[in-house]
Amino acid sequence: MAETLKIEHLSKTFPGQAALVDVSLEIAPGEVHALVGQNGSGKSTLIKVLAGYHQPDPGASARVNGVPLVLGDGRAAAAAGIRFVHQDLGLVGAISTIENLALTTGYQTGVGRRIKWRGETRRAQDAMAALGITDIDVKAPVATLAPAQKTAVAIARALVGWEQGTSLLVLDEPTATLPGQDVSRLFDVIHRLKATGISILYVSHHLDEVFALADRVTVLRDAHRVTTVAVSTLNHQSLIELIVGHRIAESNASNMTPGEHPMLKVAGLSGGNVASLDLDVRAGEIVGLAGITGSGREHVLGLIAGQIRRTGGDVGVDATPVPSFSPHAGLTAGLAFVPSDRSVRGTIGAMTVRENLTLCDLSPFVEKGRLRSKLEKKESSSWIDTLSIKTTSAEAGIGSLSGGNQQKVMFSKALRLKPKVLLLDEPTQGIDVGAKDQIYRLVDSAAFRVAVVVASSDTEELVRLCHRVVVLVDGRAVAELVGAEITAKSIEHIQLQTSQGTK
Repeated sequence: MAETLKIEHLSKTFPGQAALVDVSLEIAPGEVHALVGQNGSGKSTLIKVLAGYHQPDPGASARVNGVPLVLGDGRAAAAAGIRFVHQDLGLVGAISTIENLALTTGYQTGVGRRIKWRGETRRAQDAMAALGITDIDVKAPVATLAPAQKTAVAIARALVGWEQGTSLLVLDEPTATLPGQDVSRLFDVIHRLKATGISILYVSHHLDEVFALADRVTVLRDAHRVTTVAVSTLNHQSLIELIVGHRIAESNASNMTPGEHPMLKVAGLSGGNVASLDLDVRAGEIVGLAGITGSGREHVLGLIAGQIRRTGGDVGVDATPVPSFSPHAGLTAGLAFVPSDRSVRGTIGAMTVRENLTLCDLSPFVEKGRLRSKLEKKESSSWIDTLSIKTTSAEAGIGSLSGGNQQKVMFSKALRLKPKVLLLDEPTQGIDVGAKDQIYRLVDSAAFRVAVVVASSDTEELVRLCHRVVVLVDGRAVAELVGAEITAKSIEHIQLQTSQGTK
């Protein structure tokens, strides 16, 4: 039987850069096929060529179910039964699931072209039920839905009418913004689709997902296809080596000796979903915050840094009080905050790498009321070299960098402030395994001089980085794990048992 998708000799060249070089890819009917690689390896370019956003270089060919496909033509891809769910989902939050699905299909209408809302409601409910999602109000604005429900709506919209010829569903980082407890629901959706015979091209930085879902995996590195191999023949370490091209040594939290006195002291912290949290962190110590979405984990660092207004409690940095809702006071006291959302709160897309890196403190470059641009460029170039940030120059737009390199710019921005306390919210969210290892080493290095607090939904990340982990449930700290007690299983067990009220 013909492959669902067969691409041969696909290359794509941008001015001064080869994004894909002679890449071939085959996806079998009913197969979950993972596509992995570091940022910049060519994954996004391949998907964009398939979706019609980019035109390939001459010489490429493709077939869907044995029928020739014109690459670089979005309409041809749609006609061939290829559907896409991109990372940003592309949903309209202000309107309902019913209306989001109708953006693709149009509405059922009756006399006078009046919309048949009862029929539309039933159709939306049936579309979601086909994916195993029955706990959704299809009339509610999509913005009010849980993350997993939003992802399911995007998949349902892509698959409307799938029985009429959908062959391949492309999922690009579908779990990037999903809390851990929602990932299993998405997996159920994928298993249901596979059972119907739909092939799935699954793009992810999370290798656990590759091993949980995929039949085969194609690895891209530096624009080339390294291999396509059955997932069953690999383990995590061997797959990492294929992705980065060398072995990454496994490491746990460092054995540095923390200082005697707390560098960060939090007492009775309240606000957002947090209720009366106490936390002391010493220099030389990395303390993790664990908890499912809604536990308060996602609000703690914003409350400490002054991004979110506190309703109670005190924060002090090296015995200096930090008032509520004052980011400037936090910076002055020695707090540096690296937020989870790079594009919204971490970087300014219209600015260059240099401008993003130096924005928080321009005082070293000001003489007699004038900004000395040469000094600014010199320091920004020094940080680019120190953190091995891959960019064409300091004057390149921040959006031209990969996710991992944007993350390193945010670290540079924080570290150049010479903070006493470093607050990291989801520090490796959405970046590849190679960049993740680099970020971990940066955190290890920073912790020799400062107190570090890491809030993360990635339990393996907390195990790798932290000397202590505080687990939050319903806004309160319910457990503290130290040293060898810190394992992914113990963190997840506490979260599950306590949130169910059985602990």
